[in-house]
Amino acid sequence: MYQLIGTLCSKDVCEPKKTNILLSQMHTVNSDLKQHFKDFRLLLQQELIERCRRNPKYSLRAFARALGIGPSALSDMLNGKRAITKASIERLGLALGLNLSELSQYTNNINKNQLSSLAFEQITLDTFAIISDWYHYAILELMKVKNFKNDLAWLTKSLGITKSEANAAVERLLRVGLIKVDKKGKWIDSSSGFSTNIAGSSITSAANKKLQKQVLEKSLWALETLPPSVRNHTSMTMPINPNKLPEAIERIKEFRREMCQFLENDSNLLEVYNLAISLYPISNCNSGEKL
Repeated sequence: MYQLIGTLCSKDVCEPKKTNILLSQMHTVNSDLKQHFKDFRLLLQQELIERCRRNPKYSLRAFARALGIGPSALSDMLNGKRAITKASIERLGLALGLNLSELSQYTNNINKNQLSSLAFEQITLDTFAIISDWYHYAILELMKVKNFKNDLAWLTKSLGITKSEANAAVERLLRVGLIKVDKKGKWIDSSSGFSTNIAGSSITSAANKKLQKQVLEKSLWALETLPPSVRNHTSMTMPINPNKLPEAIERIKEFRREMCQFLENDSNLLEVYNLAISLYPISNCNSGEKL
């Protein structure tokens, strides 16, 4: 069971190709990515994921072409197999639309004296990404089902995510210790269950909202796509006394855990499901605030 507790809750290595970048064709990195990802490799990794989300047909090869670098070299950079030099950061950063001040932040991070703080920052960013993207939890739960395969292609097919998302997610889960690999190369869930409760963090609050939006989007997809025999969508509208909300929230929490125990206590686990419960006001009779 994985839950959030909070607000409510092919091999050719080639030299990078030179290219002329027209300002009219330049894609600018999302400001949120620049704010949260101070490691340039993580920025590249997340930017590729965001582009794939906007365009399901987008590929690493297309990303490499946009950056003016060989796809094999870019793949090695994203997977940590190839060092990203200051010159590479400057050239690729300009292709991403970073300004000189932003570029200097990334180039300064190459300094060996900052490695320890960078390692801590990377774990923090990994945790942020895990909190905010549904498929990290899905991968951990998928490891419990029969016929699970330690294979990225199988993951992408089973969860309907891109290869870039699957690769980045597994790497993050390994780095933060939620997955380990044994001597035979088998993935092992080493989390013993995972929950987060980081109060007062604007980043965590934003990540929690992002995750819940993704869960709702998956629920809408299931409602539109899957037959009622494999899903359940029901709702109830009622008048309430808001003073009972704290107790109601505790009861919902207990129900979630009881349902999880009931469904997981089985030797024949075959699929991964989401259980999403929403309780929210639809009237505005007494608060005086707009909903």
